[in-house]
Amino acid sequence: MSFSSRDFRDCLGQFATGVAVVTARANNGAKAGITINSFASVSLDPALVLFSVDQRATTHSLFAGECDRFCINILNRDQRDLSDLFSSPVHDRWEDLVFEDDCHGVPKLIGNLATFSCKRHAIHDGGDHSIIVGHVQDISLGNTGDPLLYYGGRYRSLGK
Repeated sequence: MSFSSRDFRDCLGQFATGVAVVTARANNGAKAGITINSFASVSLDPALVLFSVDQRATTHSLFAGECDRFCINILNRDQRDLSDLFSSPVHDRWEDLVFEDDCHGVPKLIGNLATFSCKRHAIHDGGDHSIIVGHVQDISLGNTGDPLLYYGGRYRSLGK
């Protein structure tokens, strides 16, 4: 390999991505969530999407094992605080957080651009990440048009 991991990250940072939070509920009822920017559509029929989670993440075993249902919450520009909250090592992220359960009992954030309620379809090895493919069971479309973006190692917004 003729490049460093830092150089690789810098090049990857040139691709603008949306920001989302994946939420789930453990078998014991505990709520979990993680900020991602590795979301993509896979298939329209059947409706499949994917995200990846670092195998070192404390929530990895939850998303790659225990929980077969999850919500992918696409964040709007005004939800940067949620992105920060679910990417930090806060003990109880859910304290004082307003949310609702989807039709399968999975916590769903409020005010998103869109939410995909999914059942895990497959897990694939992705090096130091696991690629989680979800079969979309339900969708919710919010107020669209002003996404939270990540580019060049920091948050950005659409130039309007």
